[in-house]
Amino acid sequence: MNVSASNKKATIYAFGFSASFNDSTVYFTDVQQIDNATIESKSKFLSGRTEYADQFRDYFNSIGLEHRTCIILYSLTLKNAEKKLVKLRKRYSKDGHYKVKYLTGNEFKFKVVGHEEQVTELPTPKIDESKKKGKKLPKENRITDDSQ
Repeated sequence: MNVSASNKKATIYAFGFSASFNDSTVYFTDVQQIDNATIESKSKFLSGRTEYADQFRDYFNSIGLEHRTCIILYSLTLKNAEKKLVKLRKRYSKDGHYKVKYLTGNEFKFKVVGHEEQVTELPTPKIDESKKKGKKLPKENRITDDSQ
């Protein structure tokens, strides 16, 4: 049985967040518009999230800040993306435990990740006929132990 994830191209609004266990500095990017991002139609899940996070991590590696945890957060609307950014910024800005730094679009910009629609062949599940409720296999189809 062929199963295909139905994907569509859409404009998303995303920002990056980076933290490290080695220091108390966290980084945020501006909310950026990414055209032609691949979104799964049914779940609205962003395809290539890992690749976007890797772009952000590669930026930090290039400036000598290695071993950072990087994520991308996104929304299909600018308003919702900005709400997510404000909420996360508040969490890290309050109490003064973290040094918050901001990266502008001139410092770091996400590049669109292209994904081809993937078709996955799913294996057919094997059903143990003897375990069906209330049904027994005919004697000729039963497995017997002849070792005794």
